[in-house]
Amino acid sequence: MKNFELKVRLTEYEVLQLEQEALRRKMNKSELIRSLIARFPAPYIRSDARD
Repeated sequence: MKNFELKVRLTEYEVLQLEQEALRRKMNKSELIRSLIARFPAPYIRSDARD
């Protein structure tokens, strides 16, 4: 479930890069960003973490 919204400031050049790469991969910009984030290592989650 997608519960968070990410707000990022980009230059026009970076937006063009993002759009062109998304088109090249046949996905939308959000999917491209999610696919890049998915490459990050899994986060360390402490077993004794309390809310």
